[in-house]
Amino acid sequence: MLSENRRKSSRVTVHMLAGETCGGQFFLPMLSNLSDTGLMVECPSGLEMPHTASATVELTLPGVKTIIKARCQLVRETCHGFFRRRAMRFVDIAAVDRLHIQNYLQRACGQA
Repeated sequence: MLSENRRKSSRVTVHMLAGETCGGQFFLPMLSNLSDTGLMVECPSGLEMPHTASATVELTLPGVKTIIKARCQLVRETCHGFFRRRAMRFVDIAAVDRLHIQNYLQRACGQA
C-alpha cells in the first residue's frame, strides 16, 4: 500500500522485522513502512525500549543480499493501542543502501 508522508516522499507499507539498537540495547521491532528518507517501526508498548533521539537500524529487503544499515533520528513516537510507533529519518546511510531501498520501493509500487 502506497501513501504519502509529511515530507511528500513515497512510502510503502511493509511487514517485516528490523533490528534496532538504541541506548546500547538491541531490539527486533516490526518495520511497518519504509521510504527513501526514513521508516516507521512498531513494538509492544510494554517493551522496555529506551526513549532515545537516535538509533541504528538494520534490515533486509527481498531481492537484496546484504543487510542495510542506517543511523536514524527519531522524528516522533506515539502509542496506538498495544503498540508504540517510532517514526525515524535516515541521517547516515550508505549511498548503495539508499539505492537498494529506492529500487525496492519502485518494485513494490510496480514501477520497475
